[in-house]
Amino acid sequence: MFDFSKIASVFSWIKNFFDYLGASREEPPPGAAFLSSPWWLGIWWGLLIGLVLLFCGQTSKFIYIDF
Repeated sequence: MFDFSKIASVFSWIKNFFDYLGASREEPPPGAAFLSSPWWLGIWWGLLIGLVLLFCGQTSKFIYIDF
């Protein structure tokens, strides 16, 4: 009915993809060699740093008042 080996291999590839993006792996998964480009890695990590700066609290308008 279902070919679970193909589904497992797709999930394994997705896991490897996200592991590479998170810097847990040193090699990109097969078929995603474009991820090893220095330009792509620079853009990716620049976006992540931008998100951290956006949500780190220094750019928010929240005012903490201690009563």
